Amino acid sequence: MVTGLSQEEAPPLPAEPAPPRRRRRRRLTIWIVVAVLLVIAALAAWIGVRGFLARQELNAALPAAHSIQHAIVAGDLASARSSAVTLEKHASSAAALTSDPVWRAAEIAPWVGPNLTAVRTAAGATEQVASRVIQPLVGVAASADPRSLAVTGGRVDLAPLIAAQPVVAKAQAAFHGAEKELATVDASATIQPVGSAVERLRTLFAEATPAVDAVGNGAKLLPAMLGAGGAREYLLVAQNPAELRATGGLIGSVALIRADHGAISLVAQQAGTSIGPWTEPVASIPEGPTGLYGPLVGRYLQDVNFTPDFPLAASTASRMWTLKNGGTVDGVITMDPVVLAAVLHATGPIALPSGDTLTSANAVHLLLSEVYQRYVDPHQQDAFFASAAAAVFQRVAAGGIDGSALVSSLAAAGSSHRLLIWSAHPEEQAVLASTTLAGGLPISTASTAGIGVYFNDATGSKMDYYLHTSVAAGAAVCRADGKPTTRIAVTLANRAPADAATSLPAFVTGGGLSGVAPGLIQTRVVVYGPSGGLVAGTTKGSAVDSTVSGTDQGRPVAVLTVTLAPGEQKTVEVDFLGVKQTGTQVAVTTTPTLPGTGSTPDVGTESTIGSIAVDCAGGVK
Repeated sequence: MVTGLSQEEAPPLPAEPAPPRRRRRRRLTIWIVVAVLLVIAALAAWIGVRGFLARQELNAALPAAHSIQHAIVAGDLASARSSAVTLEKHASSAAALTSDPVWRAAEIAPWVGPNLTAVRTAAGATEQVASRVIQPLVGVAASADPRSLAVTGGRVDLAPLIAAQPVVAKAQAAFHGAEKELATVDASATIQPVGSAVERLRTLFAEATPAVDAVGNGAKLLPAMLGAGGAREYLLVAQNPAELRATGGLIGSVALIRADHGAISLVAQQAGTSIGPWTEPVASIPEGPTGLYGPLVGRYLQDVNFTPDFPLAASTASRMWTLKNGGTVDGVITMDPVVLAAVLHATGPIALPSGDTLTSANAVHLLLSEVYQRYVDPHQQDAFFASAAAAVFQRVAAGGIDGSALVSSLAAAGSSHRLLIWSAHPEEQAVLASTTLAGGLPISTASTAGIGVYFNDATGSKMDYYLHTSVAAGAAVCRADGKPTTRIAVTLANRAPADAATSLPAFVTGGGLSGVAPGLIQTRVVVYGPSGGLVAGTTKGSAVDSTVSGTDQGRPVAVLTVTLAPGEQKTVEVDFLGVKQTGTQVAVTTTPTLPGTGSTPDVGTESTIGSIAVDCAGGVK
């Protein structure tokens, strides 16, 4: 008898076939996934190819940008135009390759997105600079370049510059717009090649900014300041760095210059000693400068620039001139013999009524040392200075000089703060305030402490011809609250001959009239700390005779008096606590002092700026 199989041993029943609809749905899903993957792959390939091509275009654009810079400096406008066309072609292509809808949509993807955004932004900024900045500026370079503003017969033709003003203004605005757009890129969120390219482009922008702003600001200011809208009158103030003041030197002489529709003339000259003094300040001097420098700032022309705040010093000097001579002063311009020597590079040697020949090589020594050996009477000295200044002015006004060399010399003087300009017209002063010509107090940012180190003579003499100074600065975070400490070390040396007390004229040594023995150099070292900061400490002991502290426009200030015998050197230090700063970068501005020359090896050399490492334990590495 056959028995049945158990349930466990029964063969499996055949699987029931899937319904046709379910099979179709499954195949459709697979095809959709495959299609999506194919689309993603295609998009990736599209973006990758376009990104590669955009990179090639940007790399090709860089040489053209450098060529434009070199061509403009050389005055080769034909080459500059050709390179500008090449630059715009490559930049426009790069921008088009990175701005299509596919690229923009992919920017929302994690990780990849920030890189695509960075590339697009960099390409767009480059294209904007190429098409809206470089092309227009190259087109008007012959008119807008200050080097082309030749003086002919005592007159500057302002028409080309006036015509170029709208183009230059738009180009300057477009440049800073592109700069701001590039600043929005977070390079830290990108891969190394992309981040490196962005940083390199930012560096190029930073290097180009001074040139773009120089052209833009020049186009804004020069026509009006040269009298396009009516006559202007300016004080040309000669500073004497042999007797230091914070902005550069004692005011030795003043000339009144008139500019009327481009025609420039010398109206009058006066010795600084012939203006004032007054028994009361001629202008309202803020409490800060008065407490730091005393009441003489507002009473004596020679002392208005004890304060390093050039707008304050210039407006006070302007007031003094008008009180004595009447009229209206539209602005104040400073210069010193170093600026004069730079101008002489462009003019060539100039014969003086005294029989001397003034050259770029002998100007500093002749005007700041030899004249005191030759003339004992201060009036004779003043007459010599006045004749030299007038001779140089007349040579420049006559025209026919190397405009490129002249502008380059004046630009160098401006960057070293030897050439300062203040305008009595608020709209012009607002433009000047952003330049190195303004001579304002040091500016601090959240990451950078703006430091000022200035020198005021306290000897009452011309001994600063022999003074050598150097400055070193550094910062570190030494506190638990993260506030940085900034240390400033200032070294001064007296390089006068050992027998200076007897070998130098009394007019140079001061003759002891101010209480300082002949041969010594007494200097008030003025150190401005970061905005909103505090003086944390100053050097005590034999290096410093006295110390005064205060504030000026929200900046802590320390004033240290140092006395040096011939051959002696001393170093003073000041520590500041940064209250508003979070970074440890330091930017230092100093009084321009005298450069050394081969013909006068004993002269002090121009102040150098170095760096020091702050040891939080109290020392300096």
